Amino acid sequence: MKIGLKSILEVLVYFFAAASIAVIITTNISINLLCPFAVNGLNWGEIMSDYRRLIIYLQSPIANQLTFHYLPISNNAIEHFSMVRYFLIVNEGVCFVSWGLVISKIKQEKKRSQLITLVSLIDYLCLGLLIFSGLAAIDFERTFISFHYLLFSDNKWIFNPQSDPIIMGMPPIFFLKLFGIWLVVTVAILSWLRFYNRQKLFSGKFRF
Repeated sequence: MKIGLKSILEVLVYFFAAASIAVIITTNISINLLCPFAVNGLNWGEIMSDYRRLIIYLQSPIANQLTFHYLPISNNAIEHFSMVRYFLIVNEGVCFVSWGLVISKIKQEKKRSQLITLVSLIDYLCLGLLIFSGLAAIDFERTFISFHYLLFSDNKWIFNPQSDPIIMGMPPIFFLKLFGIWLVVTVAILSWLRFYNRQKLFSGKFRF
């Protein structure tokens, strides 16, 4: 099977489309996974209210500044969440562009050989994601720390529970669950794209 650059680029677009929308879905699902913790003088509803404000801030391109109504938050935490927000806004742009390309591509007729190559490449991509994720999950805490050192140039992501109690709701297991959801959604979307191309192949609706 000859793999052309065009097929590789198309599968990469598929990956970015699947992975980016999985990030958006996972970010919003996180509100149901926040680990319960106690802060003197606050009830769980008030804590969740501030977490919802955080989720809205992280995904809104027009939000000016993060403010909590109940929980204390330090300037370092605000700056860190500002960087996280930047990455999530970029992800939203990637999602918009990549899905535009995916919709455009799936409407195009393809040669039989191109469809076979696409299906095979999606298989390899899903297998690679599962292997990588399995290795990352073996020592997730180390992977998580390495990821932050790679992504952020400072240590502002290391929160003090006294000044930023929100971190008590985000232990490593919280992020491991989010990572698992992201993986499942990403692979599910890639599998749907594989199914679509496979159905197109077996339906005979292609160019020789």
